[in-house]
Amino acid sequence: MKRLKIILLFLFLGLQSFAQSQITGTISGTDGLTLPGVNVLVKGTSVGTTTDINGKYTIEVPGTEAVLLYSFIGFESQEIPVGNQKVIDVVLQQSTESLEEVVVVGYGEVRKRDVTGSISKVKESENVARQYSSVDALLQGRSSGVQVVSNPGSPGAAVSVRIRGTNSLRGNNEPLYVVDGVIISSAGEDVLDASTDANELQSPQNGLTGLNPRDIESIEILKDASATAIYGSRGANGVVLITTKQGQKGDGKAKINAYGSVEFSWISKKLDMLDGVGYAKYRNETALLEGNKVNFHISPDNKVYDITYVVDPNTGIESPVIAQNPMEDKNWQDEVYEMGITHTEGVTVSGKGEKSKYYFSAGFADQKGIVETSQIQRGDLRLNMTNELTDKLELDTRVSMIYQDGSFAQSGSKSGGNRSFTKQVLSYTPLVGFGDEDSDDLDLDVSNPYAWLTDYQDETKELRINASSSLTYELAKGLKYKIQGGLDYRNKDRSRFWNTGVFKGQKENGVLAMSTLDRYSYTMDNLLMYNTKLNDNHRINTTVGVTFDGSHAEASVYEVTDFPIKSLGIDAPELGRIITQPLDKITNEESILSFLGRVNYSLMDKYVFTVSFRADGSSKFADGNKYGYFPAAAFAWRMIEEDFVKDLNVFENLKLRMGWGQTGNQAIDAYSTLKNYNTVYYVDSNNNTSIGNVAGNISNPDLTWETTTQYNAGLDMSFFRGRLSLVTDVYYKRTEDLLQEIQIGSSNGFSTMPINRGEIENKGIELSLDGIIIDKKDISLNVGGHISFNRNKVVELGLDPSSVWNNGVESKEVFYLGNNVSTGTYFKAPANIFMEGKAVGMLWGYKTNGIYQDEAAAAEGPTYQGNANVAGDVVFVDQNGDGNINELDRTFIGDPNPDFTYGFNINFNYKRFTASALFEGVYGNQIANGNSMEIAFAEGNSKNVLSEAYYNAWRPGAPSNSHPRVGYDLNEVFTDRIVEDGSYFRMSNITLGYDLPVESLGLSKVNLYVTGRNLFTITDYSGYDPQVTSFMYDGTIMGVDWTGTPNAKSFLVGLNVTF
Repeated sequence: MKRLKIILLFLFLGLQSFAQSQITGTISGTDGLTLPGVNVLVKGTSVGTTTDINGKYTIEVPGTEAVLLYSFIGFESQEIPVGNQKVIDVVLQQSTESLEEVVVVGYGEVRKRDVTGSISKVKESENVARQYSSVDALLQGRSSGVQVVSNPGSPGAAVSVRIRGTNSLRGNNEPLYVVDGVIISSAGEDVLDASTDANELQSPQNGLTGLNPRDIESIEILKDASATAIYGSRGANGVVLITTKQGQKGDGKAKINAYGSVEFSWISKKLDMLDGVGYAKYRNETALLEGNKVNFHISPDNKVYDITYVVDPNTGIESPVIAQNPMEDKNWQDEVYEMGITHTEGVTVSGKGEKSKYYFSAGFADQKGIVETSQIQRGDLRLNMTNELTDKLELDTRVSMIYQDGSFAQSGSKSGGNRSFTKQVLSYTPLVGFGDEDSDDLDLDVSNPYAWLTDYQDETKELRINASSSLTYELAKGLKYKIQGGLDYRNKDRSRFWNTGVFKGQKENGVLAMSTLDRYSYTMDNLLMYNTKLNDNHRINTTVGVTFDGSHAEASVYEVTDFPIKSLGIDAPELGRIITQPLDKITNEESILSFLGRVNYSLMDKYVFTVSFRADGSSKFADGNKYGYFPAAAFAWRMIEEDFVKDLNVFENLKLRMGWGQTGNQAIDAYSTLKNYNTVYYVDSNNNTSIGNVAGNISNPDLTWETTTQYNAGLDMSFFRGRLSLVTDVYYKRTEDLLQEIQIGSSNGFSTMPINRGEIENKGIELSLDGIIIDKKDISLNVGGHISFNRNKVVELGLDPSSVWNNGVESKEVFYLGNNVSTGTYFKAPANIFMEGKAVGMLWGYKTNGIYQDEAAAAEGPTYQGNANVAGDVVFVDQNGDGNINELDRTFIGDPNPDFTYGFNINFNYKRFTASALFEGVYGNQIANGNSMEIAFAEGNSKNVLSEAYYNAWRPGAPSNSHPRVGYDLNEVFTDRIVEDGSYFRMSNITLGYDLPVESLGLSKVNLYVTGRNLFTITDYSGYDPQVTSFMYDGTIMGVDWTGTPNAKSFLVGLNVTF
């Protein structure tokens, strides 16, 4: 029996071996060229192979019933039963989706192959999109020519996006955002402050708040004028088109997705400030240098004790008395910056029926910043529906709503040097405990940082609704009429309360400032679209239309002070004394009537022509200048369709693009061309409060559009069956009739007036490279990168020349200076100059040459505004050689414009595992580290300083060129000593994910992932972060780091479940 079993076993194995068969073959495309790297798989098994460099393959199949599955990127998959075949040659058809992929452009879409302008598309997978909490984060580092600046350390903080450099010197440089055809307001418009104090400006909030990245289907970034001219007067800075999701094709069943994540964030860097012992040494040394008594005693075990001086009433002798208990040593950065925790959860439901499709989402996020009092709670809803009402009529409706409730730490633009929370953390003495007050510090605009957590409130509530609805009717084959209406509504209330624990509240016995913003904008588009293929050689895509856009905004602000019950301040404004009337209301209305048209014509799929035109009539301008006209033209040559290119057998795609166009900018106040009057309150002769009106501006009825003319040439290439793609663009653009404020005589009560004057140019090169390194059944690896070079120059300002000195040589130059960085003691001066022939916003200040090492050298040096030097002072370079340092000695000390920006990404998949990483960087720019103006000098007052500023200070017998002497007090002067290299390289994002095996549970997919953000940055910059977020919407202040909230690193854990 045993022998029989062995014989049967060998017979069975022999049969199995006999059943195996070998299949060979060659795989090629419809053009006859063989395809290397095609996946060949025995369907239903893990047995597979790939074709070699000649497109050949060999595979073992289990029998004649086997089915082979052939798949390759960019081609339609095929299934072929084996049967009795031994050789199976396959011709793969190019994917229809690849051939007919469309790109959204202004007021329509075109086939990707027919694109003639410079357009970057950001379309991330569900895995990537869910890693981001905001749209700006999704854009960062992903497109050439686009620079994104944001601060994840501050919840809801604004984002600045620049496309191809700076176009306007004083106007808005942010791109136009269009969501599902509706223009939405950007963060630059949301800077209304709830205070009448110019020192108390709020950091602007993110204008894209509430747009959930998970709801986004795709983002198209229109960069050159041939693409943006269809938006006319609002397209000069580029256009970001955002399309949200719709229901996908399916079997009619709803696709349900639930998600949740928890993110932990912490301060990315801390500055090395003096600890308690170092601070005590610093104050004692300062006291001795000034001929005063020391204030602190330092014990052998490095404990600090306060010293008071008591006079004996009998002898009159003053003696020091050392306190019994040591002083508490506080590292304020450790005390007030904490772990921020954000949790996000939500659900999406999508589906498609026979004549309708829908997408619904609901989300909630609770984001806590790295400062205890900074937090935003936000809920969002979205419903997108498309219904085929008849065979010819389609209704599309998209509605989103967000509500958020936030609280913020004190920070801002011009308040940065004096009254930001960051300033208090860095400058406050480490030897004063929580809740203690120091009247000397109050005089210096410095309060206990803990008081800014307990005695300062900044609360904002905001409702935003974005809605659009369109009807599209097919008049004839290829001819459609579309009418679309859109609404962007925003209501925002902000309240700020300064209690008596902080200097402003102490002086006024509590101050409450409240403001409201109620704004809505609406659009109405009437479009006629014709898209047809006349025969195999001619294809026409045409859009003509009339659009009307309008907006209405009301803003009010009032201030209340002198609260009898201070704990109720923010909740009981009626208890205080009103010092600014609630009637101080600003109403703003503006509108644009536009006529537009675009024709895209493709000849033989080789030659593509695009022509567009738009005429905008704006209510902002007076008669005679009301209309602006913005034409554009572009040409693309699809060289890949030429036989001489096909014969090379090198390119998968080769297209040359050339374009020209004009766009505009109308970023001025709605009533700049009209005489404005302000309401004032005054006490009349009967001691009654009366209301009057005074002139509020000098109008200029001759104002007109800024006009930007741009030329673009591009080359699109792909190789190796589309596995390697290269896109190159070269551009030149020139902006004329710059909208500016010029200085005028003050005899009429005003110092400036708006005017069109000046020109600016930008030119640059953009390169993008994407590669599919591995593309197999169980493993894939994709990489991509981009680099962008931009150079700008002020061509003309139209002003009178003034004297400038450099190395003893005088020249006459045309220029103006930017706004003062601060209104306080430090940096109360401009940092930037705008000079003809130079880059925009060059840093302008005093050059220095080390430290005077002895009194003889100090005596020989030039005086500073008539004051003699001493050893240990900073050596200023006397540019005009007159022996005195003054404003005439200022010169170029840095350039805030980078030489280039870059980024690259990696995406890897292996079976159920996924990994992705994003890196980005900037090279060649300089930063004015405004924080160093104060903390990098041991000035000698009660403020804290950097450890190196004290320990490395110049002293007799201990020469130093790194920091001046203790007590040096010219640190408020802007010099090259605080100008630093701003280059950096950063890992912005790294994510690891795993798809859990849940098929047996009836779930489609469960993905667990972890994400790290900003985990490392390589830079020589000594400040908190080289990505400067100060003054993002003030075009006259560039490259200045001025005490904004520090950046944050974070770690996120998330779960995504699909039913």
